[in-house]
Amino acid sequence: MRFLFILPALAYPLNLAAPALAARSTEPALHAYMIGRYAALDHELDLAARLMEEARVADPAAATLTRRAWDLAIAAGDQPRAFKLARSLAAAGAVEPEITMTRLAEAAVRKDWAEVAALRAKLNGQGWQQVAGPIIDAWAAAARGDSAAALNLLDPQRHQGFLRAYIVEQRAHLLAWLGRWDEAAAAYRQARSGGGVAGIFLRQGQAHALAMAGNRDEALAVLFPNDQPTAAARARLQAGKPIGLLVAEPRQALAWLSIRLAGDLARERAEPLAVLFARLSSFLAPDVPASWLTVADILSRSGQSDAALAALARVPDGLGLQYLVRARRADVLEAAGEGAAAGQLLLAAANAPGASADDWAGLAGWHRRGERYGDAAAAYGTALERFGAGQGVSAWNLYYMRGMMRDRADDWPGALADFRAALALVPDEPGVLNYLGYSLLERSPAAAPQDAEARALIEKAAVLRPGDGGIIDSLGWMQLRSGDIDKAVVTLERAVNLEPQEAAIIGHLGDALWQQGRRIEARFRWRQALGFAAAASERRELQARLDFGLDAAGAMLAMR
Repeated sequence: MRFLFILPALAYPLNLAAPALAARSTEPALHAYMIGRYAALDHELDLAARLMEEARVADPAAATLTRRAWDLAIAAGDQPRAFKLARSLAAAGAVEPEITMTRLAEAAVRKDWAEVAALRAKLNGQGWQQVAGPIIDAWAAAARGDSAAALNLLDPQRHQGFLRAYIVEQRAHLLAWLGRWDEAAAAYRQARSGGGVAGIFLRQGQAHALAMAGNRDEALAVLFPNDQPTAAARARLQAGKPIGLLVAEPRQALAWLSIRLAGDLARERAEPLAVLFARLSSFLAPDVPASWLTVADILSRSGQSDAALAALARVPDGLGLQYLVRARRADVLEAAGEGAAAGQLLLAAANAPGASADDWAGLAGWHRRGERYGDAAAAYGTALERFGAGQGVSAWNLYYMRGMMRDRADDWPGALADFRAALALVPDEPGVLNYLGYSLLERSPAAAPQDAEARALIEKAAVLRPGDGGIIDSLGWMQLRSGDIDKAVVTLERAVNLEPQEAAIIGHLGDALWQQGRRIEARFRWRQALGFAAAASERRELQARLDFGLDAAGAMLAMR
């Protein structure tokens, strides 16, 4: 599916075969269409959607205008118009799965689960439909009272690969909705490993299930207050108030499905589909805060900063999400080129009464993105000084982040102290093990004592997290550095398979292939890495390898 935000003028289908009177009747449609097109180019989605609707009404015979009006209604978050246009498109014979899914969302909002089931039958099982299908089937069954069928459809043992994570999360929601609290708590615990925007909410779902099962102390233990939303949920529980179900109605379950699909599609750079599912999540469940956080994330990625800020304004107060919303708002402002405004927002929050470690970490992140690494390290340091003791083991991340900033600010002794402090708290944290190991390796000659420690750290990280492409890259680079070229090539190929769009990893594989004598393949990998490299320095280094080969690239760069 393509959302046609940028439309060439000649694409508008005027009825030129009609007499002059008919041609004149299309003029208002063409006028509205052209202005709407430029509004879309300027990211004025609400205006563009209204103008495209005017064009459609002025020339109802132009079927493609209805599709384009639907595209813009989705992007603008205009639920009534999007639903109405999806019905019109279907009545005209449209069978695209995105239109069907929009109609299905409308049926779920109306609680017409027979219509949901009928529309589900029109999804063909390819791509995202393969993920959505069994989940829609399960909640349609649950809504009509067939919980046994619903649980059978959401049995993780029946599914593999990518789909299984979706099934695990949805089964947890279903068990909680059915009041099977012990099973729900266990399912939420499993689902939390998936991460994503839903991660903080899944923790609350687990705690709610534990509390409802009578395990209040265990619920409180799950809600260790290491972030503001979790701390707010803990405060509610301590005050004798329920945390609340994540899914109180089946439509909300489909919203959580859409939230997860939107995030995964965005990571795959399938932007139009990501926008569709983000907006559908808000259509299905405007009462679920994660819907609006997801809408804001997806729209910000596509350059729709005003619409993203409007979505963040829909997140309600009182749930401990203020810091998260503020951080996202700052991200949106930065992406829109308003970095100073973002900094002022974060600085005011850090200096306000009641500021938290998260607020100082947010300010540090802003400095980091601006490459002000010394300022970033200082902000992380303030967070440690004021809140580190109260965070217990969780303070490891502040030490780790300050260590990275000190490293980039050329304060290696300070960075080394922070990394060791982090590992003292969490000796088996793969990210810290890898970063410290790689840094020691870069700073030590082969066979030095630090080299042996670096090897041990990286090898331990690779065992603990074998699916992390960055860690496997460190392992391969270490093997290459020690002269084990054949093993390095195998390891780096594995790293590239794990991170196929990471320029540094692809470039390392090119280096290994060159040293193995596979010069053509090495150049292919460097050229591939160049296509993903963003930093100018990295692009220069890769281009030098392509121009002069690995052996001469360093010397030639030094001469420029």
